[in-house]
Amino acid sequence: MHTTIQQFISVFQTLLKELELLEKSSKKYYHQIRKAAFNPELAKALHHEQTGIDDHLRRLKLIAIELPKDVKKIEALKEIYSTKSYGRKKDNVRDLLMIAQAQQILQTKLADYKLLQRLANVLNLEHTPELLNQTIADNDATNTWLDKIAQRIISGETLIIELPQE
Repeated sequence: MHTTIQQFISVFQTLLKELELLEKSSKKYYHQIRKAAFNPELAKALHHEQTGIDDHLRRLKLIAIELPKDVKKIEALKEIYSTKSYGRKKDNVRDLLMIAQAQQILQTKLADYKLLQRLANVLNLEHTPELLNQTIADNDATNTWLDKIAQRIISGETLIIELPQE
């Protein structure tokens, strides 16, 4: 069965809406992690200026502008993350669990952004591929930083850094 352009647009729009909700919920979750983190580097790595989440949300709005205006609105899934399940004690174990959760969120976002990129090429959306490239690079950078923090925690390395102001 051949997939139509309208079907591609529908998938694209659904992913776009889900990514918007995922970005918003991950921003809240990352803020919770920052407050709950034992290691200052983890708090800094998930600061909204470091992760670029605000830029991601702006790019998603720009991408939505390129879609045909006659596309019907799609409701997306809502997912809420919380650090409460890891207890209140700030320690390295809790930080590692929060890093794992943050990286799961990043992997979901990366998969969706990469699929959007493929669809954007099929739909001949002019500016969308570059906006998605920037967002994919931001998420890759955050994921790499979290990998390094996890390795430092596991190896027992201590790193003191300045935290950005709220």
